[in-house]
Order: sequence, then C-alpha cells, then structure tokens
Amino acid sequence: MSDDAGKVNHSQDKDNNIQMPDFAEVWKEMYFSNENDWARALKGFIATETFVSLLDKTLEQYLAYNKVSRQQMEKLAEKGINPTKKDVARVAELVISIEEKIDMIEFQMFDNFRKITDSLLKMVDYQGKVKEEIALLKQEMALINSKLDKLDDNPEAKKPGRQSNKQVSGEPKTRKRKTDLP
Repeated sequence: MSDDAGKVNHSQDKDNNIQMPDFAEVWKEMYFSNENDWARALKGFIATETFVSLLDKTLEQYLAYNKVSRQQMEKLAEKGINPTKKDVARVAELVISIEEKIDMIEFQMFDNFRKITDSLLKMVDYQGKVKEEIALLKQEMALINSKLDKLDDNPEAKKPGRQSNKQVSGEPKTRKRKTDLP
C-alpha cells in the first residue's frame, strides 16, 4: 500500500510542475535587441538644442542651489562656535599684516639705533677734542699768567715812562690777578 501511494504522489508532482522563465535571460535578450535603437535615439536627442538648453537650465539650477546652500552654511557657521574658512583666512591676513608691521618697526628701530650710536660716537670724538682744546687753553693761560706775574714782579716794567701794549693801543687793562679774584 505504501508503494502505491508513493507512485500516485509522484505522478501528481509531474502534473503540478510549472516551468518559470529565467528573467535574467529575458532581460538580456530584450536589452541587446533594443540597445542600438536606444543609442540612436539618445544621440539624436543629445545633438538637439532642446537638450543643450535643458543642460544649461540644469546647470543654472545646480549653481543657484549651490550658492544658496553655501550662504545658508555660512549663516549657520556664523552663529556657531566653530570658525569658517573665511574666518581663518581673515585671521591669517591679520597675522601676516602684524608680522609685516613688526618687521618694519624692527627695521626702523635698528636704523634709529645705528643713527644714535653714530651720533654718540661723534659726540665722544667731539668731547675728546674739546677736552684737548680746554687742556691747551689751560696751559696757554698758565703760561700767560706766569709771564704776567714775571712782568708784575719786574721793577723796570713799573716805570712811569713805559706803558704796556694794551694801554698804548687804547684798550683798558682788564686783567685781574689770581689773588684779586674771589
């Protein structure tokens, strides 16, 4: 009985067996049969003015969307705490400007220091010359004073008939002796 039941079921399976088509094969056949037609149609459409104007409008819309998107991102970034590229670029420009100003100040300071040192060296040289001249004048004054003292001590120079050169020339005698000075 079991053998007969198995045979009956097997025969029913053969009648119920449905063949499914291979969709990949169907798609492949359909694709290759229509590929050339679609390629010609697309080439013809691409060559028309309509396609070019459509492409231009699409590009304009994309650029407008991109511009609006960037503006919105900039507004959002301004309200946020993170710096934007524009902020970083502005800070970098300021840093470069400050560095240039510091370089200019440094150059001016070195130039001013050089001028000051040159002036100081000239003043030191001038002071040395002035000191030498003062020392020479002191020596000459001492020599003149010693000669005058000799003339004052000489009794022949005190004779009334003899006058000094200053009195002959009409200039008054203004020399005071060291002992007369306060």
